[in-house]
Amino acid sequence: MALRIHTAITHGEIDNTERGRVRGRLWLIGREEPVELDLDGDAWRDVAGTRVSFVNPTALPQPELRKLNRLQHGVVGDITASRRVKVFTVPEEEWQAAYREDRIEDVPTEWRNSLYLEWFTAEQGRCVVESADLEITISEHVWEMDEDEEGAQKLANMQAMRDFLAAIIQRPEETENEPEDDEGDLALTEEQWEEQLQASDRLADASMEAYEKYGEDEDADEKTAFVMGWDHLLEDMADAQEGVQPSENDSDDKKRRREWAELMNQAAEDVEHESWKQEEKDEPHPLKDQSHQYLVRLMSDMRATGLNKDRGDDPDHPLDRFMSNVMQVSGKLAAALHSRRDLENPMDRGYVLAITKRCLNWIHEALAALQDLHALEDYASHRRLIETWREGALRLRNSIADLREELTKE
Repeated sequence: MALRIHTAITHGEIDNTERGRVRGRLWLIGREEPVELDLDGDAWRDVAGTRVSFVNPTALPQPELRKLNRLQHGVVGDITASRRVKVFTVPEEEWQAAYREDRIEDVPTEWRNSLYLEWFTAEQGRCVVESADLEITISEHVWEMDEDEEGAQKLANMQAMRDFLAAIIQRPEETENEPEDDEGDLALTEEQWEEQLQASDRLADASMEAYEKYGEDEDADEKTAFVMGWDHLLEDMADAQEGVQPSENDSDDKKRRREWAELMNQAAEDVEHESWKQEEKDEPHPLKDQSHQYLVRLMSDMRATGLNKDRGDDPDHPLDRFMSNVMQVSGKLAAALHSRRDLENPMDRGYVLAITKRCLNWIHEALAALQDLHALEDYASHRRLIETWREGALRLRNSIADLREELTKE
């Protein structure tokens, strides 16, 4: 994911007075020497040919930036002082409280210009400075960029984003001769399913990165498709704009891609329908019920004790880490274990083994978070409750391990 560093910046400057080169310096809390930028490319037209200086009146430390290289050599991404962003018009404590209470949509907002400074390096990927709260000063233009030059630069920036996301996705080469079961369907092992799940995770991360950047853009669909490498979607969008019917202008390869997408969509609908039917007529797998009941109990305990409103604003709070990992386990087991009958199919066993292995990792993360929570003095009065949560997590871990042992013997 992008490395966002604007919070820790006290002040900075960028210089694009030389065509084709952006240089800059960023001073961060806790670092004596500034981070220096030396980037190929130009800014957008509003600041191309200028020097931009900025001050952050509310800088805060970011410990994760200790590993940020002092010298940043790479290529520019989008650099502008006129990117429109939606910001809250109430104090931070108010919108933070609204977020915790799940009513963030009720908080008033307005659109403002922000400084957006993005670059890409081989060592640290995508780095971003974005804020509407900086005090910005822009010099006179030494040279001016025309509209065509800006369009070419924006295309180059999108290509840099596409290359960055391609490195995240790591698309594998197509393989042949996958193992099949007796009915001719693909039968993947636990390891092969884990590879598929990791690929899905990477694709989800890349999609979130693209959505975070282009989600508010008027051309969001086209830009997202391009940077994600979904060229077939771009072709379909172009055909739709020209009023071309798919059957009139499709290559055989493009037809196969579209047919495959339609088959995948139909398969997803069939899986959802079958899952609903099985839940109606089959006995649920006991591990699915166990994880669900454990989560329900936790949420009830938190409401009864007020712990659900007492976590502060720290996203790495042990209680948040504990709950997020338990939710992962419950959600994934619910998806993988619709009923006992699912495990009779050899096609499903490799998938369930891969999912349960991940669930064991999440349970271990949850137990580590509970240990950290138990050590906090502010939670001393809840230590008996925390111990019962630990006992429940251990029982769930043992049940998952038992299921894995049962499946590996078959």
